[in-house]
Amino acid sequence: MMKYLSAALVLLLAAAALAETPTKLTAGALSQAQAERDLKSYQRMQQLTTFGVAASGFEDFPMTSDIFDVNYKSPGKGFLYSLSIPGAGQLYTGSRTKAFMFMGVEALAWTGYYIYHRKGVNQEDDNRSYADRYWDPERYANWLIEEHGITSDTMESLRDEATFTHHLPETKTQQYYEMIGKYDQFNYGWVDTDYRTKDSTSTFRGKYLIDRDKANTNFDRAKLGAIVAIANHLLSAFDAALSARRYNRQQDSFSEFSLKARLARYEGQQIPKLVFTYKF
Repeated sequence: MMKYLSAALVLLLAAAALAETPTKLTAGALSQAQAERDLKSYQRMQQLTTFGVAASGFEDFPMTSDIFDVNYKSPGKGFLYSLSIPGAGQLYTGSRTKAFMFMGVEALAWTGYYIYHRKGVNQEDDNRSYADRYWDPERYANWLIEEHGITSDTMESLRDEATFTHHLPETKTQQYYEMIGKYDQFNYGWVDTDYRTKDSTSTFRGKYLIDRDKANTNFDRAKLGAIVAIANHLLSAFDAALSARRYNRQQDSFSEFSLKARLARYEGQQIPKLVFTYKF
């Protein structure tokens, strides 16, 4: 009898062990499935963080870059760039149209300076050759001797005499060529005048004065080109600084927005959640 009872007890224990085994296997399979779902949720959040979205909540994810990539421009750099080369600061701030405008003005200004300065120099050389041909310092010296009894226009006795207001330089300097045409004191040095007959009319002197005006006009235009170039440098520099500030203000408009992400649990599962914020 005792043998039969022992056998029955062994059978019951074996049946109980077999009944528990499927339950444990089922729970293990469920735990593994839950772990796989959590892993997939984590991987989805990692994909989001590659776009620079900040994550918070259950996990902390590194931010690689801001979703709004703001690249500020330095007003100081823009100012110095355009002060050196007009238009360079505008290229730095992205204003290509204004950059080409300032560069064009710069090119025209210096081209004008070079052209008119060269014309002025050539005209001045022609004027000096003309004066050397038609104004004779010896005739002027003869007039001093024969009409005034002096050998030089620097004599002390001439200090109070209105006729002799200037002294002719001994060398042919720029002042020399200016004085022989500008002042009546030197009129009788022109070869088409005659101090003996008091004929002071000189067509050569008249033409010389006209040609000197042409040279001076060309030099004035060249000077104007240089002034325009300098003004262009300054105007371009200040405009570049202002353009950089305007550019930065436009970029600042993006800083009023923020976009974040975090993990949230919904019905027992972790899902990504995006949060959009705007600052008024």
